[in-house]
Amino acid sequence: MNHDLIIKITNRVSIYATGALIYWIFVFLTIMVFDLKIFRERMTEMFFLSLLGIFAILGGAIVLNVMSNLSKISAAVASSHQPENASKSKTKWPLLLVLVSFPLIAACLFAGHELSAQRKKTLLVGSAERLISENQPALASLAEYKFSPEFVKSAGHTLNILNKIDKNFPEVMVIAPDTIDGKALFLGFGGRRYRDDDEKIEKSAYIYSTSRDERDYLSGVFAGTEGSYRFRAEKGNYQLYFPTTVGGKKMVLYFSDFQRYGKFGS
Repeated sequence: MNHDLIIKITNRVSIYATGALIYWIFVFLTIMVFDLKIFRERMTEMFFLSLLGIFAILGGAIVLNVMSNLSKISAAVASSHQPENASKSKTKWPLLLVLVSFPLIAACLFAGHELSAQRKKTLLVGSAERLISENQPALASLAEYKFSPEFVKSAGHTLNILNKIDKNFPEVMVIAPDTIDGKALFLGFGGRRYRDDDEKIEKSAYIYSTSRDERDYLSGVFAGTEGSYRFRAEKGNYQLYFPTTVGGKKMVLYFSDFQRYGKFGS
């Protein structure tokens, strides 16, 4: 039996297994720390399967153990076959390639995350445009905003129907400007809000909480200085503010979605 060949093979297997484990941990940590959304559900679950890491560690330990024992046998049987002068320069290039590969892998992961967000943006914007063009009569009633129990009930009914038309819109809201005690703010109707029929309808219950940037954007829309849509993706939350004019009245539709996973993979 050629002990040197066995040692050479097991040595390569152990190096490849250890390298694969290091890359797996690096990719896993990068996705978890930065909350990247790249793969589809089934591929993500397979990727995060902890057994892969366990078996990789176990396989590496077994290979290293076998290699160690074979080294002792080889030293006794064919010690004269051991090379006397090892070239150190040959190890520099593989090490350099390994070091360069990590930032390249990270760049690919971030690029995949960005592509996934852009794909979701395109999907939301396209569906919003289609929803608006196909439901003008329903949206016309929402554009005639005046806070009242009748409007709240009508808006809830209309948005509930629109919400079920397109599966890409788990949540649809209409946002309108208003005031409470002289304070300018925004009210939101629809979404996943559940209201009992006997519940008293008050403005304060429909206040739409926003960040400063969102308030500035919405104020610009209703003031006529802002007309483009606003898309935001953060930690799997996708938000789209889509301003439109129906019957000469300006309104803002808000679409949101949450996904644990990205859009790439099998």
